[in-house]
Order: sequence, then structure tokens, then C-alpha cells
Amino acid sequence: MPAQTKRKGRAAPLSTIALLAAVITVVGLGVAAKPTAQAKDAETCGTCHEEVVKGFSSRPHAALTGPTCTACHGSTEKHVDEGGKTGVFAFAASDLAGAKTQICLTCHEKDNPRFRNSPHGKASLDCTTCHSIHGEVAASPLLKTRENKDCARCHEDVFAQFQLNKRHRLQEGILTCTSCHNPHEPALRTRLGGFKQEECIRCHTDKGGPFLYEHQASRIEGCNICHEVHGSPNRHMLTEQNTADLCFSCHAEAPAWHGGFTSQGTNCVTCHSAIHGSNLDKKFLR
Repeated sequence: MPAQTKRKGRAAPLSTIALLAAVITVVGLGVAAKPTAQAKDAETCGTCHEEVVKGFSSRPHAALTGPTCTACHGSTEKHVDEGGKTGVFAFAASDLAGAKTQICLTCHEKDNPRFRNSPHGKASLDCTTCHSIHGEVAASPLLKTRENKDCARCHEDVFAQFQLNKRHRLQEGILTCTSCHNPHEPALRTRLGGFKQEECIRCHTDKGGPFLYEHQASRIEGCNICHEVHGSPNRHMLTEQNTADLCFSCHAEAPAWHGGFTSQGTNCVTCHSAIHGSNLDKKFLR
């Protein structure tokens, strides 16, 4: 009897494992038999839009846990019934920019809560102006072209400044437009005035202080009261070729004998060398 009990004790776990295996197999077959929302979209839309669906499968939006195509374009029933003429939101040029933006912000508003108040949002530009949602071009993050060129499509005047001899190194890839600008936020740093000049100081830390004697120009008007921040034909990307002319544009009440500096080799920073701020002299003398 003890031996028989021992044999029965060994048989029980094997039976349990077999039962579990059978359950897993049945459940697995049930899951496989039920197509996912992504698979339904791919099957329905891929009938006509095969290339789009195929390319979309390798793009970030393909990672959605729910529907893919219908998440943005809406139900396809009417679209299919009417032979593809209408029935879905197509993100067409005739669609209102606000309507297109709202669909994107359904998921992305947490990351871009102030887009509507940004210059792009106020100009009635929607997300598809810059972003290729299906990812036809292999650029990140889903931009239609490479980042700087995408900005240059509208901001040609700014992009031209980067061709000048004194400029930020955009062409070399040291920085991009979004290194300084956030295209999804309000333009709080348009002139980089007040404490907003800290956008420049993130890289130019030695110019940021704090100093005992601050140069008010940088603290109030901002860095680009003196500098062309994208590019300039002048040294140090200054707005004026002659340093004295630049200084006199604000300091018109300087002593009369300073006036000759505009035509001589001597300029203001020969004496006032600490022009960004000083801890020693309120007139920024050496």
C-alpha cells in the first residue's frame, strides 16, 4: 500500500501539467483566432493603400496598442461603402488646420500642451505641415525632411544668415534649430530679453554671471540687442561692423571725447573690456 500511494503521488503532478498545457493551447488558439485592432485596420485599409500600410508598420505610430488607421482617420465603413470617395478624415489640404491638430493632440497634448498658442499654431499650421505621419521619409521625429531643412522651407531669411562667415555652426551639425527654439511652444524667447537670454547662456556660460555689475542690455533687451544670433558678416556676430557704433547706439550720452573712436582703431572694449558684466567696476573697466 505505501508503494502504491507513492506511485499515485507522482502521477498527480503529471496530470496537472497536462491539463494546464491543454488549457494554454486552447486559450492560445482562441487569441490567435481573434484578430487585433491593428490587424483589422491593416487588412481593411491595405486593400487599397498597400504601400502606406506597409511603410507604416515600421514607424513609431505602429506601436499603438489600439487601432492604428482608424485612430486618426475614423471609421472606414462609409469610406468603403462609397468606394473611397468620402467617409474618413483624410487630413486633406481642404480640411481645417484646427481639426487636424486636434486629432494629433488627442494623444500628444500632454507633451505639447501650449501648441495652439505657439507661432505655428497661431499661423494655422497643423502638425502635418512639418511631420510626415506615415513616415514616408526616414527622418526623426517623423519630419518631412531633415530638421533644419524642414524649418528652412518657411524661414528662408533666417536660413540665409547661416551662410554668412560668422555664424552658429548649424551646417556642421553642431546644433539644430530646435537647440534654441521649441516649435511647439509660445515664442517667449523671440528677442531673448530679460531672463529669457538664458537660452544663450546654456552654451555661453561665461557670459551669464551672476555679476555684481550687470550690463543692462543683456538683462533687459537680451543678447541679440548686440548680436545677430543666426549669423553676421561682422566679427563676434555683432549687429554693427564697428564696435563703437554699436555702443553709441545706446550710450549716446557718453563724454564728447569718446566720439572720435568711431573713426579710429580704438574702440569701446579697449577700456570697457568686461562688457557682459563685471565684479570689479560698474563701468566695466579692466
